[in-house]
Amino acid sequence: PKGSLAHVYSLLLEVEERVQPDSSGFYPFPRSEALYAFSQGGLFMMTAGSESGMNLIDVANTYKNIMGNVPEMIAIYYTSRMLRHLESLHEDGKVLHCDVKPDNWVLTSSKARNAVGGCDLMLCDFGRAIDLEKVTRQGEDPLRTLLKGSIAAEDMECGSMREGLPWGVDLDYFGLCASAFILLFGSHMEVVRDKSTGNWRLNKILRRYWQKDLWQSLFHSLLNFDLGSERNCLRDLRVAFDEYIDEDRSREIATHLNQLFTHLPKKR
Repeated sequence: PKGSLAHVYSLLLEVEERVQPDSSGFYPFPRSEALYAFSQGGLFMMTAGSESGMNLIDVANTYKNIMGNVPEMIAIYYTSRMLRHLESLHEDGKVLHCDVKPDNWVLTSSKARNAVGGCDLMLCDFGRAIDLEKVTRQGEDPLRTLLKGSIAAEDMECGSMREGLPWGVDLDYFGLCASAFILLFGSHMEVVRDKSTGNWRLNKILRRYWQKDLWQSLFHSLLNFDLGSERNCLRDLRVAFDEYIDEDRSREIATHLNQLFTHLPKKR
């Protein structure tokens, strides 16, 4: 246990060194505060996203109680925030999280310019994270580094991992898809190989009145990412989602967020 605490402590310090807060001072990851090691264990202190600890699973469950489904605009908004923060972790932090999932996206507040209603997300639980700077050969792109083995739960393995192939950022991309999926469908994501194309796809059909171009691009690009894919696909998707959230849609999102936080429990 002490070793794993020390790993997270030192890795979060590296991330904080590499990833700068935005112009408002918002920082989307925990910060290491202190580590105390004892003969029988240890104590690790870090910042929290909020006092409540509510996450995206709580968002999906709360909306089930209110109206049955998370409004698509909320799913689009929170997906845009996930894309932004994961892009920052990869591009600036040079870190694979390796455990991206809905309950590791904690609801938090932010003064960022594009944070609607001051609502944002923090990515937590870096216990499985890998510092790519330490496993990449000099002169090579850390985000093209490939690893072997399975470190994810069976239902959270990316396509490459399921087939025993080397994997990299696609593991985090799979987790982001699973996190967006629970907002859209309120259930766990299942994927299958399409027999005609060989591509990975969702086992559920997107609703006809959703913004299918956005969602199809997200799921197709991230579920099927490999070394031949566009390196900046995460950034391109984030730009597409951000551009969709114009001034009118931001007001709609703010209305939905007010409704959400009226019903969301104050503490877990």
